[in-house]
Amino acid sequence: MRDSPKPAISRMAGLILPLPLMLGGCASFWDEVTSRDFSLKEKFQPAKPPLEVLQTTTDGDKRAKALAQLNEPLRHGGTQEQQDLVVKVLVDAATTDRQSLCRLRAIESMKKFKDPRVVEGLKEAYYRAGSFNPEIASVIRAQSLEALGATGNPEAVELLVKVANEPAVVGAEQDRQMKIDERTAAARSLGNFKEGDASVALLNILKADKDVALRDTARSSLQKITGHKAPADARMWEEYLAKDPASRESSWFRLASFWK
Repeated sequence: MRDSPKPAISRMAGLILPLPLMLGGCASFWDEVTSRDFSLKEKFQPAKPPLEVLQTTTDGDKRAKALAQLNEPLRHGGTQEQQDLVVKVLVDAATTDRQSLCRLRAIESMKKFKDPRVVEGLKEAYYRAGSFNPEIASVIRAQSLEALGATGNPEAVELLVKVANEPAVVGAEQDRQMKIDERTAAARSLGNFKEGDASVALLNILKADKDVALRDTARSSLQKITGHKAPADARMWEEYLAKDPASRESSWFRLASFWK
């Protein structure tokens, strides 16, 4: 009677199974190796500058990687001409690229820019996201809102306030959640602004909304703006903001006071 092959197979398994663990730190390298576009020659050649990649290839993955590598030229020793080119490339990608990943990588890079043209580009990215299916469009809109907050530019406040105070969606649970995600992104971004309209928009969330995560984000942003520690209680925050000069100068606050 012949020996069963099982012990030999078990021994082989014992040698093979640890291999993924040994390769865990090289995941990104092996992702590239198994890519259909992988070239061993290209792997060990000097990397092309991001702008060169964007000007010479239509490959979505390569373009997305290049967009993520772009930095603001004027803040890194570059020229005004380079600044103009990079801003245009990012705005075009964030608003018109047919690959959603490219739009998201462009938006991510724009978060680091202080050029005022980026703010308008991010607003446009928000409004043009509808060219994708609803789920992807919602992700792009939320990322655009997050990026607007990261710029710290007061020109972003109007759109952030508008989205934060949009009414709840009536319909399928998925549609309601996507709108909540967008409004939460706007509420989080408003925490970067001292303008009174930002505080009042966050107060309106505490007054009118039931979603726990959205209310908690509004409270956190109010705390960040004011330095005042209070729970997600609309009455307590309204009393505090009524004494705050910046909030009293807000057009939203004056309107609310008039109707009250």
